Amino acid sequence: YHTFNKPTEVLFPLEHSLDKHPAETWKQYGSLFRKHATSVITPELLAALAQVEGGGNPVARTYWRWHLTWNPLGLYQPASSAVGMYQITDGTFQEATRYCIHNHRVVEDGPWHNPNSCWFNSLYSRVVPSHAIQLTSALLDRRVVSTVGPGRMGMVTLRQKQNLAAVIHLCGAGAGHAYAARGFRLTYHQRCGAHDVRDYLARVDAMTYQFARLAAAS
Repeated sequence: YHTFNKPTEVLFPLEHSLDKHPAETWKQYGSLFRKHATSVITPELLAALAQVEGGGNPVARTYWRWHLTWNPLGLYQPASSAVGMYQITDGTFQEATRYCIHNHRVVEDGPWHNPNSCWFNSLYSRVVPSHAIQLTSALLDRRVVSTVGPGRMGMVTLRQKQNLAAVIHLCGAGAGHAYAARGFRLTYHQRCGAHDVRDYLARVDAMTYQFARLAAAS
């Protein structure tokens, strides 16, 4: 039943065999991180999010949990629809497929004959690394610009923009707007689901620094 609603669950035998150390993640996907980066969503940030969210595993799946319900099919099921190295949910995937990256800039979906629009977005998959990286980069870049405002982008540091992107990725656009409105400060013990947001940002920052060193070495 659950594999019908979330077909990627059939990949569970591969769940941990495709996990990677940071150096392996960069070696395998570094060229894709560079190709689909923007001025805000840098290759190092894309790599860091992929490592923190899914261990560099393109078919990473969310954990399962018990639910108190009268429906026997709902007693034990995936905690969310998230899948892939960025743990992209169904809703996020649907929104992200409106965009793509051309020459490190976000472009919207449009008619096939328009060379300045996206093509074949309906073929995107969250478990194809190049697709997941491009979708994540495009959507986060667009959401950061929307949250900060195009006219204020030059007044905000890259670190603040990237922390905002990480908050949006973990918590959603609404939490991102609130975070920016507070001057890019978290609330006390702020959580999103099972995650402590401050701890999440610290891990993303540390991984971004580690991938910057790997990028420089390569």
